[in-house]
Amino acid sequence: MINVFKTATIQSLALLALLIVSSSLSAQDRSERHLHFGDHPILQSIEVAEQNGLISKDEALLQKFYAGLDLERLDPVYRSDNDSPIKCLMPMVVEYENLKKELSPAIAAEIEEMLNPQNPSQVGNTYISPSGNFILKYDTSGSHSVPTDEMDENGIPEYIINAAFAADSSYSYMVETLGFTDFIEDEPYEISFRNMNVYGRTFFNGSSSNIEVNNNFEGFDPNTHPDGNVIGALYATIAHELKHSSQFELIGNGLRDFTVWTEMDATLMEHVVFPDVNDYYNYIMDYSDEKMDWERNSPHRLSIFGDPESATPGFYWHVTWMIYFHEKFGPEFWVEVWDMIEDDRASGSGNEFRFIESMDQVLKSNGTTIQNEHIENHLWHMSAGPDFSGYNFGFPDRENYPNAELGEAQILTVNSPTFINQVAPLESFASRYHDLVPSNSSLGQPLFILDSEETTGFGLGVVGYFEDGSVEYLTAFDPNSTRQILQTTWSWKELVDVNIAVINTNQSGSPSTYFLEINSIEPDEDIISQNFPNPFNPTTRIEFALSDTKDVSIDVYDTIGRKVATLVDGQLNSGFHSIIFDGSGMASGVYLYRIVTNEAIISKKMLLIK
Repeated sequence: MINVFKTATIQSLALLALLIVSSSLSAQDRSERHLHFGDHPILQSIEVAEQNGLISKDEALLQKFYAGLDLERLDPVYRSDNDSPIKCLMPMVVEYENLKKELSPAIAAEIEEMLNPQNPSQVGNTYISPSGNFILKYDTSGSHSVPTDEMDENGIPEYIINAAFAADSSYSYMVETLGFTDFIEDEPYEISFRNMNVYGRTFFNGSSSNIEVNNNFEGFDPNTHPDGNVIGALYATIAHELKHSSQFELIGNGLRDFTVWTEMDATLMEHVVFPDVNDYYNYIMDYSDEKMDWERNSPHRLSIFGDPESATPGFYWHVTWMIYFHEKFGPEFWVEVWDMIEDDRASGSGNEFRFIESMDQVLKSNGTTIQNEHIENHLWHMSAGPDFSGYNFGFPDRENYPNAELGEAQILTVNSPTFINQVAPLESFASRYHDLVPSNSSLGQPLFILDSEETTGFGLGVVGYFEDGSVEYLTAFDPNSTRQILQTTWSWKELVDVNIAVINTNQSGSPSTYFLEINSIEPDEDIISQNFPNPFNPTTRIEFALSDTKDVSIDVYDTIGRKVATLVDGQLNSGFHSIIFDGSGMASGVYLYRIVTNEAIISKKMLLIK
């Protein structure tokens, strides 16, 4: 092993100093280093040492593999009081494959030996899963032995029985039910078990793959499975690694260039196949050993809840970004995205793995865009946790999620604007949350104006929590403008709290600052705005304002003057109002909508395209 240090003491002191410096990295620095740093103390310390020239790239990679596959050989300087397990070896394997030709022959040979030991222990026993799709190879003695305290009548360890169930269940739901790419060929798919400081790994042999799983999961992170943490970790790991197998079958070595997305995707599959495990809770909030529960007021510092300013994608810690799409559009959504990726590659348009572009195509077929959904995605995150989970908005599991970091609460100034001037730039595809406390003395209705000073592509979302227990959310996004205006129909007096998200929907480019104005507006004349969206199919929103309480009618007419719909007919209070027009039963074409009050008659055109 290469030793570039004179003494472990000197190295430890240098590394400690570097870790202290790294802890104060800006959001921008964290985003740039997110691929490598993660939150694992051993891997983090190795990364710090490499990036600051204390060890070579070769030695850093070797130490990472020691941390996962041979902990006893890890240099003591990188050990910590908590040698916690590594989630998945895939990122390290990908890094090794990308650097293999540049590594010294000695280090490359040592890593190969760890990945493919000359005398593997997994030859003692085999078990075919009930479906016949999997062959499980395991030991019942030695360092790689699986637990043998419970056996069935045929002498098969319960651990292996449970692993076979997890594999069959994962394959049945993931491939046979949902339709993800099949990775099983003519022979049963191999699963082996190994004593390692890793949950599991997927490794590839030419055009095929197989997976390796931890042999006992002793001391691993907690989860919520009713049969205990070991079974939960076993189930989640097998679902995770088999999703990698499906990914590899589809995109092959392209997997190497998009590890962040594929790790998020594999972590999502744990939730999809085994929703009662929730191992991913460990990536969105901190766990309290004293309380034996997760701390809902302590979001994980790398999760969207803890650091919305960190750009997506973000490995396991951003899995809830993917869960949003699963919950809103159904389990078929991600199947369609991967089908789109497969069609794109099969068309001969190149081997580029276009994840966001494929998502956007699927979303457009659902009448929306990646930008609009990225905005609402952050509203779900902002509204999760004990503080707001009682309101009916966001993730179905929001009460078990952590409170998001909302920053310092802004108090609404009575009868004058509140200004939020953010001099810290906001990264691409990231967000910043703000908490606004309404004043009971405020009159009028909330108006939000966002100015992104340097770029277009900024979106605005607000969530209002009302005294009666209801909740509403609104968004504003004009991709061609640096200004977003959001006039609500709410009354300040009825609001308990308002959360605001400013979202940079650009997927690349320089970060930008912004200026946010919050005001109270009372209209002094009757007006009606242009419907949005326009053109529309099949619904559109029409907003209007009344200077005082009065009778009002809003009707819709076709181009020859026939009334086809009445949207409003009665007395309304002063202020801003919003209604939805549904043209589902109408033919494509131009329509007119008209507001009539005692002060004004105003007409506008709208276009329905089916």
